[in-house]
Amino acid sequence: MPHCIVEYSANLEPTGRIDELLQKIAAHFRTAPDVFPTGGVRVRAIPVSHYVIADGNPDHAYVNVTCRIGAGRPAEFRKAFFTTAWDITVAHFREESARRGLGITFYVDQADPEGAWKTNSIHAHMAKA
Repeated sequence: MPHCIVEYSANLEPTGRIDELLQKIAAHFRTAPDVFPTGGVRVRAIPVSHYVIADGNPDHAYVNVTCRIGAGRPAEFRKAFFTTAWDITVAHFREESARRGLGITFYVDQADPEGAWKTNSIHAHMAKA
């Protein structure tokens, strides 16, 4: 962990530079490898082709970022780290937001350790490199 999912209205495909946003979010997580081991970082995007936003104007767009992290990170760290992640996301869409109606949301969820199972050989393979 962390796993971040960027869900967005498909009308952002031509101009939203979604791949760039994913790279920016992943790079931010790599600034805290003691808290979020690099081998566990997953950032992905899902375009949504069926949606209605606000008054139904097809020019409106939305982005919803949900980051799921393991439990146990201090609240002060989470607040500072994810405020910066939020700022990165909003800055990325500044021009897009000036051109059209754009709603951006950003949520952080902590996984219940008793309800999560995982395995990951990426750490071992990164250590070999």
